[in-house]
Amino acid sequence: MNMSIKNGQFEGNKIVKPDYDNCILNITSSILKYFGVRTGYSTIGLIDKALQKGYKNVALMVFDGMSVDILEKHLPCTSFLRSNMKQQITSVYPCTTTAAMTAYYSGLSPNEHGWLGWSLYFKEFSAIIDTFTNRESFTKNSFGKHAAFTLMPYRTVFQLIDEANSAVKSYAIIPENISFPDHPNINVRVKSAENVFDSVKFVAKEPGSKFIMSYWYEPDATMHEEGCYINDVKFIMQTIDRLALKMHKELNDTLVIISADHGHLDITDEVYINDIPELDECLVMPPSIEPRAASLFVKPGMEKIFEERFNKYFKDDFILIPKEMVLGSGMFGRGITHKKVTDFIGNYLACGISNKLLRYRTLTAGEQKGYKGHHAGLTREEMVVPLIILE
Repeated sequence: MNMSIKNGQFEGNKIVKPDYDNCILNITSSILKYFGVRTGYSTIGLIDKALQKGYKNVALMVFDGMSVDILEKHLPCTSFLRSNMKQQITSVYPCTTTAAMTAYYSGLSPNEHGWLGWSLYFKEFSAIIDTFTNRESFTKNSFGKHAAFTLMPYRTVFQLIDEANSAVKSYAIIPENISFPDHPNINVRVKSAENVFDSVKFVAKEPGSKFIMSYWYEPDATMHEEGCYINDVKFIMQTIDRLALKMHKELNDTLVIISADHGHLDITDEVYINDIPELDECLVMPPSIEPRAASLFVKPGMEKIFEERFNKYFKDDFILIPKEMVLGSGMFGRGITHKKVTDFIGNYLACGISNKLLRYRTLTAGEQKGYKGHHAGLTREEMVVPLIILE
């Protein structure tokens, strides 16, 4: 893959960078604008036009990992979801659930909310911590105080809508094992994709104006375990397609927007950096953030040596972006940079452009789980998601 860095920007013939005028954050921006909330991001014209019809309910349904590529690979162009896909948009970056779902839930970019990825180094806790589960990334020991919520709190879109228009009721439809604030939104906990669609239909029939947001962890969970292009994933996508059509026939006075947080691609190789001694000796600590968006802290004075050695091994697999370029490129979004963001980015961010992961084997960790599918790189498969609008 042809990669280069020019004029403070990174370029490549197959790179897909986040477009903060045409990304998942702009979906949220359109919805917030409709309910009277000002945002710092542009809206999506097709959603704005649909919302002008004054629907009683607005439902945003997010399916984890359901990229355009996954739709194309598993559903025919005549399928319900594909035939109602109005345009292609990008995820935010890093294109991973932590950064993307927090963008959906807050209306802020990763640059602003700070939740950059699954595993972040918090100096205040002297540990790399899995942000959602609040466990140390390698030992899996839990912390009494929630690191991410303590240091990077945010107001949810449900709070913003309630402040602008208290007559609008908000509902969050989420898997039963997920912890999420429940005020002013009413949380509806579900066990299956069928439960998700049934819950949207049930809530939509309740009186009054409502914003309904659902999240379901498939097809992402299966793709991590088994890969992206297998029959199990096809079955999941066919099920979601069938349920979406059934729901659409039964709903009244409800605008439904369906999208994803990010995409996915098959992983062919997991590389442990400390299996390469000449790279390991340059590092201060294990990589963090994501295996395909790896924050790398390098010993002072070894930066150029590290660049040369890293590119010797990975020039076709990762683009190594210096910290100042990461922060100056806008790849995490606009707005005021959260004070923790500069903590989380090491000397370099290694962004995946092939099918490899970067891992690290510590002496405190047990056997690490392998992945057959993953995300957070800069490929089309990971970055491009659908905008599906059902009127």
